Amino acid sequence: MNIVLVMDQFDHSNNGTTVTARRLAKNLHANGHKVTVLAAGASEIGKINAKKHSIPIFQKLIESQGMFFAKPDPLLYYEAFKDADVAHFFMPFRFCREGAKYAQQMNVPILGAFHVQPENITSTLFLEKFDWVNQYLYRWFYKRFYCYFDYIHCPSQFIAGQLAAEGYDAETRVISNGVDHAFKPIAVERGNSSTIQVVMVGRLSREKRQDLVIKAAQRSKYADKIQLVFAGKGPCRRKYVKLAKRSKLPHPPIFQFYSQEELLRVLNSSDLYIHASDVEIEGISCLEAMACGLVPIISDSQLAATRQFALDSNSLFAAGDPEDLARKLDYWIEHSDEKKALSQQYIAQQNNNRVDACVKQMEDLYRDVISKCRREGFKTVPIEKKRRFLAPDPRTVNSNLLSHKRWPKHTTQIISFLVGCILYPVNKLWLGLRVEGMHNMKLIKGTGAVTVSNHVHHLDCSMVKLATLGRRTWFTSLYENFQIPVVGYLVKGLGAAALGQSTREKCQVHRALLHNIKNGDLVHYYPEGMLIPYYNGLRPMYGGAFAIAVQAKCPVVPMVVTSRENRGLYRLKKRPCMTLHILPPIYPLSGLSGRQGRQALQLRVEQSMQEVFNDRGLWHEAREPSLSKSII
Repeated sequence: MNIVLVMDQFDHSNNGTTVTARRLAKNLHANGHKVTVLAAGASEIGKINAKKHSIPIFQKLIESQGMFFAKPDPLLYYEAFKDADVAHFFMPFRFCREGAKYAQQMNVPILGAFHVQPENITSTLFLEKFDWVNQYLYRWFYKRFYCYFDYIHCPSQFIAGQLAAEGYDAETRVISNGVDHAFKPIAVERGNSSTIQVVMVGRLSREKRQDLVIKAAQRSKYADKIQLVFAGKGPCRRKYVKLAKRSKLPHPPIFQFYSQEELLRVLNSSDLYIHASDVEIEGISCLEAMACGLVPIISDSQLAATRQFALDSNSLFAAGDPEDLARKLDYWIEHSDEKKALSQQYIAQQNNNRVDACVKQMEDLYRDVISKCRREGFKTVPIEKKRRFLAPDPRTVNSNLLSHKRWPKHTTQIISFLVGCILYPVNKLWLGLRVEGMHNMKLIKGTGAVTVSNHVHHLDCSMVKLATLGRRTWFTSLYENFQIPVVGYLVKGLGAAALGQSTREKCQVHRALLHNIKNGDLVHYYPEGMLIPYYNGLRPMYGGAFAIAVQAKCPVVPMVVTSRENRGLYRLKKRPCMTLHILPPIYPLSGLSGRQGRQALQLRVEQSMQEVFNDRGLWHEAREPSLSKSII
């Protein structure tokens, strides 16, 4: 399979999501799959690099969490998804949200993963005690992102239950992130054998509760022998260091970020592991410690999944209670024989949770996602009733289209004239638009036709509108565009037709457009699908526009939008000026119908449009994506 992993950051192993993604990519490649990573950050083999996205005011806070966001880029999405079998999205933020939309436009099956718990966000903002804020984030994640998926990968049964309770309707597939085989018991020499080394691994943040561990060590009967080790970094490091100094423990706690090799030695040289986090989707660091033979003491927080791995009541302590944590700590220090026996059980438990077995389950999930998408298409998302000022339901907007009703001829011409008056100065002065081949539109005067063009600018529909001024023209548009506030009404007024979500709706729109073509209207398609601003060249096309032209026995008018060098005052523009090339109409071949007729017509149209790009006299702005052709 050709698998694309999409996330904001992939570089630093300072959080569980990044560690999981890197480990998954490595093992999928080892199993013979082609893996492409789409993320921001440094260049790596097999990675397509996006730019970092800076968020004013909050950027410093985000970076303190060891995070950064990626900036959406249609060109990078296209390069990543054009040969993909499945796209796996890790986070519900803008980079992944936009990517999922582009993947759907390119007919790439999509899979969502739930790695970001709302409580992680609210804890950072000191809002974790406000349940309504957490519930709002769960709903927001669903409406903006997870509602588009048939399957959601959940690292634990706990988070799968949370999603079900919050009304998520996708099938949740519980697959652990898996423990790497590197984490196992090894012989390590300890520097100071007289101390009792207690370790906790995780980001130094409020919800991880390293402060509880420090307070519990103070209250322990063996405080004079305990050496605390906190492996990780995060925004609360300075706060916890100050707390550790005030605790006046005989052995000052150690705060340090370790590489995997160093962490393996630290875990194998420790006596106990504490996982005090109040919020945890799985807790892979705790699983790695148990795989090394450490007996854990885990918080029994209702918002943490890690508690499910405890094999003994003494391996659990009351969440947020340092007194109870101190008692459990003393218990295991005093019962070394019992701890040694239980250690073997924890090792055996995690041997059944190794990463290679989890990766095989992920491969099965990918196959299920691909199979369902090919069999049933993408998930249909019902349009909810919106507040006022938002555009109405596209099914209502296009009732005149679907019922075959037409606006009066004079109304169409008046609207087209007014739109032309507005669009002409915008395109001419702002974009420096030049239209060539306008005389070719006279060749289809009085007859219905299909027009097609490449999709390289947000306003290229207005350029086409200028070329078809005076003719009733329908623009095929995505279903979601009708739900954009205010703009949705403008989309309707300009004659856009929603392509529909379900197969039934698509067939209705197809029949309506076919009817209008036969009545002398023009229908404009973007056969390339997704918009990639200022893309140089012709991309592979879908056959819908050519199929309807063959069925209606009407011509196809190719149009090509290209960039040209800025001259005169236009040199002040950062972006190049635009030229719309209107090519002669191309008619379906007589004697050919169905698939053969469509393919023949599509080939002739593509050749005609490609000749425009092959003209040596044209200038194009170079824009190459930052990627490596090698595979991870």
